[in-house]
Amino acid sequence: MKNLVLLVKPAAGLCNMQCRYCFYKSASSGRENRIMTPETVDELIRKIKEYAPSSLSVMFQGGEPTLAGIGFFSDFVKRVKESIDAPVAYSIQTNGLLVDDEFARFFKENGFLVGVSLDGNRKTNDRYRLDKNGESVLARVLTAISILGKHRVDYNILSVIDDENARDIESTYKYFAKHNFGYLQFIPFVDEGGGVSLSNENYETYLKKIFDLWYEDFMSGKYVSVRHIDNYIGILTGRNPENCAMCGTCGHYFVVEANGDIYPCDFYCADEYKTGSVYDDSPFELSDKHKKFIEESFAVREKCADCRYYNLCRGGCKRDRINGYTENRYCKAYYGFFEYAFERMEKIAHILKNNGVDR
Repeated sequence: MKNLVLLVKPAAGLCNMQCRYCFYKSASSGRENRIMTPETVDELIRKIKEYAPSSLSVMFQGGEPTLAGIGFFSDFVKRVKESIDAPVAYSIQTNGLLVDDEFARFFKENGFLVGVSLDGNRKTNDRYRLDKNGESVLARVLTAISILGKHRVDYNILSVIDDENARDIESTYKYFAKHNFGYLQFIPFVDEGGGVSLSNENYETYLKKIFDLWYEDFMSGKYVSVRHIDNYIGILTGRNPENCAMCGTCGHYFVVEANGDIYPCDFYCADEYKTGSVYDDSPFELSDKHKKFIEESFAVREKCADCRYYNLCRGGCKRDRINGYTENRYCKAYYGFFEYAFERMEKIAHILKNNGVDR
């Protein structure tokens, strides 16, 4: 099986918001941030066809990918249909500001999974997520989500966790519940600086609180998908995690910038990590540089290998690793959480296996 997974940035680092915690702003500064040209799209699809994958996954991210316009996506999907003889799965991560009925109809017709960035209520979301004029975007994001719901588009909510958001996670979870958001993903902010940070103490507090809230809902018959919890439960039922950050080693996927440059990971789009270009011969065959990037994630310290929770933790994402990629900066938080929740996670896994549920 030759599965090809691409993360495509059609609008490069262009964005219509000014989020204070944006990690991509510094990575894309100084570059010619522009919309991917038709010529680059042609070359990308030609190289996909040459690679002849048995399945293709295309994830659109940014900056803000919808800035490329509905015409870009319509044309991209049309060209893929005409050229690629393999099943294709599409997804997009958006701030929602440009999502309208036309976009929503397109997403539905083409089976897109849409991730919408939203940190919580007005106070929480406005802390970091403002538009270029420094104005709140919450009402516009909620309108976009309503439009997606009207067109029955599959969507989930992506939230960033820092010290303040971690301490206030209960109100965020309840806020999402009030809006019937049933698919949630929370990612830790780890690049300390600019007044934004996440300590081990607060991350552990968040992990425990979000699990308690999820567990209470689950046991009362209400299922809310929280991605990292779903993955932990899945591991305990014998499945591999679908979240690459929880696999323990870096996966084989390719970030394709608007100009065709290729990188091994969305968190490593700095020039020093560039592995090639769609204009190269065979760009989706792993280069030595790409292989080295993946192999660096194989490092495991003895303490981790002997840990009773290693099968769940697996060292975590490479971007969270320190000391030669051998130690996760949030080791204390994860260990405290597993000590706190492991028995209940095992209980849920047992329930799901006995009921024949694969979640």
